[in-house]
Amino acid sequence: MVQVSIIIPGYNEEKDIGKCISSLQMQSFFDFEMIIVDDGSIDKTVEIVKSFQKKDKRIKLIKGNHKGPGFSRNLGANKSKGKILVFIDSDMTFDKDYLKNLIVSMQKDKNLIGTTHDYEIANNLDNLWSRCWGKNRIDLRNKELGGIFRAIRKDKFLELGGFDSKYGYADDQTFWLKYKVLPYIAKNTTCYHKNPETLGEVYKQSRWIGASINLKITNLPIIKYFIPFIAVIASPVAIPILLIKKCYKNKNFKLFFPWMFIFMSVRYFGTIAGIFRKIYFNKNMR
Repeated sequence: MVQVSIIIPGYNEEKDIGKCISSLQMQSFFDFEMIIVDDGSIDKTVEIVKSFQKKDKRIKLIKGNHKGPGFSRNLGANKSKGKILVFIDSDMTFDKDYLKNLIVSMQKDKNLIGTTHDYEIANNLDNLWSRCWGKNRIDLRNKELGGIFRAIRKDKFLELGGFDSKYGYADDQTFWLKYKVLPYIAKNTTCYHKNPETLGEVYKQSRWIGASINLKITNLPIIKYFIPFIAVIASPVAIPILLIKKCYKNKNFKLFFPWMFIFMSVRYFGTIAGIFRKIYFNKNMR
């Protein structure tokens, strides 16, 4: 029996899935199966995965309908054989010791439920909009809080009920949001993750994030219907504030105008659109 099952949900990932698979094949730890769950792709994602399957028997493909990454991750977990589940995205690549360092503490301490990586950096900073999004996606090297489980024991995953799709973009934080259960931060686990590269991608990602925001005020019958409109009215003030904050966080004021202004406007209104879709149509999908 394999020790680890790597589960990768994918929806129209023909540009990135091959790089992700290749990166995993070059890991120093190799006792794993790789389960790619296709989330109803209409591009060449499936064909690319099948081409890798011919040369690597560790790779498994599950074809599904477009129900979101949380559903796909749960489907992959139920079909897995490993005692430890590792959840990654199809546009990620990794340092060669990533897997080994991610699970070593779980191998030593049987009471440890799971881990998360300590550093996640954008791997496409040659792109203008990626630079606007920011270099450091996650940096837990000097922090103690990280709600995303990248590795978790399968028995505990099933016991906790898997990922809850209602959280949308944040469904991989289910165990923190539902049960306040946190993973251990594994050291020396650098991951590279792709940022949105077009304004269309920025808008869609922001819309998905907006639909996943937990605004308790939206539960109030009357007030919730005014939130999107209030946000639109507040945009002339909110966008410049968010713009300055983003430049300061990125430590890059060279992009301040016009690029960051355009970027933040798209992010802002994409987020509002997501909130709007969630309130009025109960939609929370990428």
